[in-house]
Amino acid sequence: MKKNKILMLFVVLFCISLQNIFANVPVTIEINNIKVNGGIIYGYVFYSERAYRNQNPDITFQVNPAASTVLYRINLPEGECLISIFQDMNGNGILDYGPFRVPKESVGMTNYNGGIPGNFNRLKINISNSNRRILIPLIIF
Repeated sequence: MKKNKILMLFVVLFCISLQNIFANVPVTIEINNIKVNGGIIYGYVFYSERAYRNQNPDITFQVNPAASTVLYRINLPEGECLISIFQDMNGNGILDYGPFRVPKESVGMTNYNGGIPGNFNRLKINISNSNRRILIPLIIF
């Protein structure tokens, strides 16, 4: 009987610690340079290099913008991640590419400042209680 109580106490403490490890942080993503009435914005959150490389997002979201700047609020787990977005200007639900895999539609990513986007480690950001606002401008090539 006493062993069961001790075991139950450890299970409860373990569950509480897991909840703290995977705590969600309310984040505001500011997306600007949006083409008004230009299509839905698709967002993808990647928490690993492998997920990013395989284009297998951990979290997805959609925004139907009504202005050239949108504030999108989302709860994200703490930790390092990469957020990638695009505005689907032709309504087919996918990011279209031209020659040499240059996007034909407006795109944006965390820590992207032009040129070849690079890998996960270059583009990732840290989600924490001290980093709750993320700016992602859309650009078109």
